[in-house]
Amino acid sequence: MARNKGGRPPKHEGQKIKQAHLRLTEDQHKKLIELEKQIGVNRTDLFVKRVLENQDYIVTQDVIRQLAKVGAEIGKIGSNINQLAKHANTVIKNQDLPPQVVSQYNSLLDLHSIQEAELYKVLRQMYRVMKK
Repeated sequence: MARNKGGRPPKHEGQKIKQAHLRLTEDQHKKLIELEKQIGVNRTDLFVKRVLENQDYIVTQDVIRQLAKVGAEIGKIGSNINQLAKHANTVIKNQDLPPQVVSQYNSLLDLHSIQEAELYKVLRQMYRVMKK
């Protein structure tokens, strides 16, 4: 029968073993708790990222929700662009293309380009933060 050696397993490299304590006023503590809830990151990670790693941009649940909204909008715009392109190709085969279809297509394509650029900008910022 194998004997249980017991005891705590050895610490591995990179494991957090040191603590840092700080004193806060009641108002500062309330702000800290509110920030914790708002960002969705625990205190330890918040301090490490903000103070030690100098990150002023933290990927939060709110950022992820915003990205999901922008992604959904881009998908809808892409679908509309495809429908307009199909309609335009059908009309071209049968008759002349109405100018309002072309203008609507161009405006949707411009909107799509703007939102796509905004999405790439946010993704690059997130990548820089996560890369550190």
